[in-house]
Amino acid sequence: MSTGFSPEQNARSTPASAEFASAFAALATPERVELLHTISLSSSGISHRQAISNGATDEDIQALAVSGLIGVRDEILTVRTEALPSTQLIVDILLGLSAIPTASLTTVNPSIVVRKLTADDWDAVLRIYGEGIEAGNATFDTAVPEASVFDHRWHPEHRWVAQIGGQVCGWASVSPTSVRDFFSGVVEVSVYVGREALGRGVGKVLLKHLIEHADAAGLWTLQSSIFPDNTASLALHRSAGFRTVGVREKVARLHGVWRDTIIVERRSPTHFQGDYERASR
Repeated sequence: MSTGFSPEQNARSTPASAEFASAFAALATPERVELLHTISLSSSGISHRQAISNGATDEDIQALAVSGLIGVRDEILTVRTEALPSTQLIVDILLGLSAIPTASLTTVNPSIVVRKLTADDWDAVLRIYGEGIEAGNATFDTAVPEASVFDHRWHPEHRWVAQIGGQVCGWASVSPTSVRDFFSGVVEVSVYVGREALGRGVGKVLLKHLIEHADAAGLWTLQSSIFPDNTASLALHRSAGFRTVGVREKVARLHGVWRDTIIVERRSPTHFQGDYERASR
């Protein structure tokens, strides 16, 4: 299956272009953008009354409904991702998921070295995790656990550290999502970068390395649960080919406040190559 473009393909894509044009035309005011954003963050939608109380008007709601961006049923407004393909991308843009193009993952910082985690790395790993806790948008944990907790949770063959100048500056791991054998290829991804190494491409290198080894090992689904406010992590995962699965609304409390998480996943093209090729015929 080709990912390139030709004049013939561009001609066939006209209906999709029309969908995008219509959808973005419906988002002509800040109030409508905010309304779609609010609805997209709710797994069950929002009520008409809530939309009005947030500053939207009946005209705003009607415009989004006519464009196909939202559905209205029994006074509940929901995003119609299943009815309009462009809606998912538009929602992703509003959530900051399209900040970095996918191809950017291929360009990495050559000064960063990734290797397997060893027993000598736990102090650095826990320190970096603690910095993530302090940042407030990385985990529901409020205290750094013992190394034994991570050692028991993480897959033994998929735990990595990144180094710059011989110093550990980040880590990545995967954890099983179930003890049942038929879910053995579905894992949860964690990527953490030390405060001093932020902005140097460490997360990109770690995630690229983790994905390559996960694909080679036959892991077929990588997933992650990310706070909506953590736009850097959302953009990083989008750059690695992760897609939005959905939003878990008020899934847990952090410091007494209910927080949502965005679920993203990446399906292994190596594992599903035959399925993709048959579907493209």
